[in-house]
Amino acid sequence: MLYKSYPKVNLYLHIVGKTPDNYHLLRSRFVRVVGDLYDEIAITHTPNATKDRVLGNFPCEIEHSSVYLALQALRKVDGVCFPPVRIEVQKHIPSGAGLGGGSSNAGVVLAALIARYGAEFKGKAKQMHTYFASPKPPKSPLPTALSDLAKSIGADVAFFVSQVDCAEVSGIGEHIEPCDSRLNDIARFSIYTPKIACNTAQVYRHYATTSTPNPNTKDLSTLSNAAILASGDIASLNDLFLPACAIHKELESVAKELGEGWFFSGSGSSFFRIDSSASTPSPLESTFKPCEQKVDSSNAPEHCRATSVKSPIDRAKQAKRCERELAGFFRKPMPQGAL
Repeated sequence: MLYKSYPKVNLYLHIVGKTPDNYHLLRSRFVRVVGDLYDEIAITHTPNATKDRVLGNFPCEIEHSSVYLALQALRKVDGVCFPPVRIEVQKHIPSGAGLGGGSSNAGVVLAALIARYGAEFKGKAKQMHTYFASPKPPKSPLPTALSDLAKSIGADVAFFVSQVDCAEVSGIGEHIEPCDSRLNDIARFSIYTPKIACNTAQVYRHYATTSTPNPNTKDLSTLSNAAILASGDIASLNDLFLPACAIHKELESVAKELGEGWFFSGSGSSFFRIDSSASTPSPLESTFKPCEQKVDSSNAPEHCRATSVKSPIDRAKQAKRCERELAGFFRKPMPQGAL
């Protein structure tokens, strides 16, 4: 089976406290950006194999990748048993960009494997399959077993495994509250990623040395996506923007060159804006070299994730074309080794 693993953007991100073990607590609006930028994942069920195999052009050793960690974590859950699988990943979402590429990969893999094999899980593990049993996952909290599993892999994995398009996220990222569709009122985003990779842990550490969490920050959870972005600027909507700029001085120059209307996602380094046009933004004249991952992205409904198309016939043609393209891609040698 072939899957597309999409990025997210944070419309706002406020740090509101700390856990006893020193993790920062946040409130944020996550939006899954469904468009031209995505990682490609092929999962092959190999019942005659003796072990799992993971391949991909990861920015790290494969055994440290979120896909490998997700697969191993799922197998360790009591009551989980399924045949060996082969997972191939072609990454296009830049790392260190605040777009959640690794977490998205982990969420897609978990959702795919649980949906495929979860009916055979035993005990509490079977509760995870219930979430994916309907054609569209319910707008309800993740089962505890699934939430705990996602949290053990990474802070943003719960959002991606939930398969919702827009949600209020809190805690360290494990509490997901899907937003009413009326709040998800932005049709398109433009994403701009400079050639700067931000280390999330480093950005949070710098925040901890220069700022204090504010539990009384303005509640934005009832606002629509457009209203959130209209309510503040790049720094007031993202508590990690200034710490990221302090570490990577170039980010401040990037923000100035981009101008008003651009916002900062996660711990960076990506910027995004509302885009009502159907074309990509024109290249910026600047002293820095932009990353090639500068794209237009549509936040389309689940049933037409490939592109924003108008008719069932168009969707069917697009789906077949995507399958052919992905199938052709995955016949190519992967650029890194495998486990």
